[in-house]
Amino acid sequence: MFGGSGRTGKELILQLLAHGHIVTAVVRHPGDLGLRYERLQVVEGDALKPESFDAALEGNDAVLSTLGVSGFFNSLRPMTFYRDSIAAIIDRMQVREVRRLVLVSSVGVRDDPSTPIWYRTIVRPMLRHKYENMRQMEQRVAASGLAWTIVRAARLVDGPLTQRYRIGDDGSLTNVTKVSRSDLADFMAREVQDAKRIGRAVAISY
Repeated sequence: MFGGSGRTGKELILQLLAHGHIVTAVVRHPGDLGLRYERLQVVEGDALKPESFDAALEGNDAVLSTLGVSGFFNSLRPMTFYRDSIAAIIDRMQVREVRRLVLVSSVGVRDDPSTPIWYRTIVRPMLRHKYENMRQMEQRVAASGLAWTIVRAARLVDGPLTQRYRIGDDGSLTNVTKVSRSDLADFMAREVQDAKRIGRAVAISY
């Protein structure tokens, strides 16, 4: 998996382990992960440098990604990270013949008229570069030929695992609010072995 050193990524590692999976976490700085488990292997690698993580995909059945651009000001600038990182990951997955891909996107990629006016007039314009790059990422995934599922998350917050979230199988939801990183991780961990939503972008929110 990619993005394991972030808050969502750490939750996902724990959920995958709880579901009985063996996890290989590709992170830029292994010392920052702070997790040690028998079924967890930590590999130093950079999602933008495919040669750094190519070998780590060998023997794995799926790839999960919670990669993202963090920091308020970083999120306001033009970017290519989402598109470029997933392009590198897809390329190595195809070479290593790893088929299953589950990754995080955002409900903000869709222009939903049901969202509050303050969100449509203030937040979306501010994050337009980030959402556009996420849309490009989703397009790359959809054209990859892999068995993919895109999870469009509502606003991510720290909070407990409740398993009381809603899923929009058409990629959107009404009355979108927030979702905890623990619940997002729970859904992603379950999706790894569930073929029902392959080839779909789904939304998640409370």
